[in-house]
Amino acid sequence: MTQLYECSRCGVVSHAGEQLCGPEERRDIHAYCGAAPERDAMCADMRQHLAYVCGSCGRPAEQPELVCKPLVTG
Repeated sequence: MTQLYECSRCGVVSHAGEQLCGPEERRDIHAYCGAAPERDAMCADMRQHLAYVCGSCGRPAEQPELVCKPLVTG
């Protein structure tokens, strides 16, 4: 199973925990998607990789499969 991480500071989700400033391991998408993330400053290393946001809760993500209703950003 692929590892999932959520940043405890800004709510970004990624398969690459080392790119997050406060990575916390998550079991699956249901552990974070659907609840709006606490937004502080976005993790600097992730800004360039974020192409998706959840249309339901607004959570930013690196890949579309990391959120339940992926929408392309910008």
